Amino acid sequence: MAIPFIYDHLEPKQIRLFQLDHSSSSEHLTGRLVVLRHPTHLDQTIENYRGMCRNWRDMNFVKKPGEAYGYDALSYTWGTKLETFPLKLQLTGKLYEDGILYSDGVIRHEGTIDIHRNLYEFLCRLRKARYKRFIWIDAICTDQNNDRDKSMQIPLMRYIYHEARQVKIWLGVATPIEEEALARIPFLTEKLASQSPGYDWDIEIPEKFESAGVPAPTHFMWRALGLLMTRSWFDRLWTLQEAILWEKSSVVYCGDEQISWETLESFVSSMDNARLADWTIFQSVDTDTGVSNGYEAVSLIKDCKILLTNDDWRLPLDFLLNVIRRRSVTRPADMVFGMLALMAHEEKSRITVDVSLPVERVYFEFARYYILNELDECILNHTSSQTRREGLPSWCPDFSSPEITVPLASKFRDGRELSRENFSTNFRAGFNKDGQWAKPMKKDRQYTFVKDMPHFARMYQEGTYDLSHPDFIHVVSDVMQLNVSGVLIDKIAIVIKPTDGLKRMVYHWTAHDLEKIVAWDKECLSLARKTLQTDVEILSAYGRTVVANSLETSDGGGLLWDEYGRTDYCHAYTEVRAYLDLLIPHWATNYATSVPLPNELSSEVLYFFHRFITVTRNRCFFATANGRIGIGPADTKPGDDVCVIIFCPTPYVLREQGSAFEFIGEAYVDGMMYGQALEMVDQGILTKERFTIA
Repeated sequence: MAIPFIYDHLEPKQIRLFQLDHSSSSEHLTGRLVVLRHPTHLDQTIENYRGMCRNWRDMNFVKKPGEAYGYDALSYTWGTKLETFPLKLQLTGKLYEDGILYSDGVIRHEGTIDIHRNLYEFLCRLRKARYKRFIWIDAICTDQNNDRDKSMQIPLMRYIYHEARQVKIWLGVATPIEEEALARIPFLTEKLASQSPGYDWDIEIPEKFESAGVPAPTHFMWRALGLLMTRSWFDRLWTLQEAILWEKSSVVYCGDEQISWETLESFVSSMDNARLADWTIFQSVDTDTGVSNGYEAVSLIKDCKILLTNDDWRLPLDFLLNVIRRRSVTRPADMVFGMLALMAHEEKSRITVDVSLPVERVYFEFARYYILNELDECILNHTSSQTRREGLPSWCPDFSSPEITVPLASKFRDGRELSRENFSTNFRAGFNKDGQWAKPMKKDRQYTFVKDMPHFARMYQEGTYDLSHPDFIHVVSDVMQLNVSGVLIDKIAIVIKPTDGLKRMVYHWTAHDLEKIVAWDKECLSLARKTLQTDVEILSAYGRTVVANSLETSDGGGLLWDEYGRTDYCHAYTEVRAYLDLLIPHWATNYATSVPLPNELSSEVLYFFHRFITVTRNRCFFATANGRIGIGPADTKPGDDVCVIIFCPTPYVLREQGSAFEFIGEAYVDGMMYGQALEMVDQGILTKERFTIA
């Protein structure tokens, strides 16, 4: 029986590096670990500089240019736990010759750990290539059975990947067809980029592809590319931060093939420009999983790198909140811990990294920190999820589960910040732009000292909020509750549950799906007619509600929140309904046949149709006791309260539970999205009150 390897205890800022034994011909893998102090240059504290000076040889090895210096880092997914393989490890001392790190050969500990198949196969590939550099691999260099060790190493991952000489991305083993597809990526990129920007890559016309010198749409390569771009590496949170942080070079490995990251990035850009990316994914994925694919991930990583460079090597909290929910992790608490490497150093220091804490407490602590430090992208608009953990307060997002609705007031979509036109104004149900109900600001006293630093200059321009204001959300830590100031504006009277016709991706809709959508729409419109006053333009109000008074921009990169009523929602809704009413009988003879998108519609109406699909998915339609209509969370019930929370962007649905309220989720209530409730408070019609959300 193999003797387990016993890890030593590390001091602060120390890491282990692994060196694979490539000379062994045994089927068992062997290697050694050495310990060094990481320079962590992004940590600019006096204590860190002193530590680097005391360990200058380690710092010199990590930073010095040249093939013999520095270390590599591996970015991969663990894969299934069902099959493991032994790895024999030795902990040795270290020595330096001409600044180059070597093992001194003195064995201090020796034993065996188990590694998963995916890592085992990559190490076999490295051994075959006689790879001899030091490399950081989490499953080997961190004691996975020791919470203290993991809690110390997680905050260092930002520095480990940032300083790595090369990051090796392992997508896993591949079929011969997938390897061939990966090898063809440079060729495809060149051919796609050689065509004019307006070239029509119509998948229904094979001659278009053949004349451009690329395989026909039915060629196996396109499906193989879709399979490659849906590999699990692309939707993991840890791999996202690993990919964002490297500065030097990276190589993508899949089976026996490899390409540079820059090549993959160029390929993704060319596929996006040709509008072929989604098509290759839809050949492999039938339903909307809520997680990211390779095209989205590569574009997101590129955007994040730019943002990090321009923003003092940190990603804003609102950006992180919108990115992580489309990623996946093995351990739920890692949804928070995996973000730490992308946060500013001073922010990380305020969040305790303790992997022994219950997941619910980890989520609460991050949500509490978020509420106190990011007020524009409200966390209460991000609570919807596929599943929900027991023990979480109702207002706290389950970060481990993808959102099932698109947040109504978010300035992000799919992890990207939306562009907005000049007349577009996001919702502000709980505040005004100025006056009594404006968000209270305080003067940034640091400006005179740091005005030449871009990050702090941006802080000054945006201002900082005065959190001492009595109407700001107060977090009660010991009981994980919120004390809020708000206005109860109405009660839910009638609810029409969401249609399941929107569960599939648009490209896979059948006539049966459309039939369900149209039936749901007719039921909702009928309720709107019964609810609204006779002097209200019903089709305009209804059309405005089912798209949450927002339309996609012509470039697909933004939203227009139409505060001033400049959009003819009546015309757009009428055109969509007329098209669908004509389309369904045509396709009713074969329910299983995919339905084409309505390309015959004008661009304005088509944007309405897309927004209707996006907004109403997994949302109910409701009418209130006071004659209003709206859309809200899927589990809304008659008798629920609709409230506006001071300084928050939308109304919310609450359910009274004794002395507190249960938080159900965000809502769109027509006519109550731009401070109207606050005007009614000023007029004495409604009352501001303080209540608790548990």
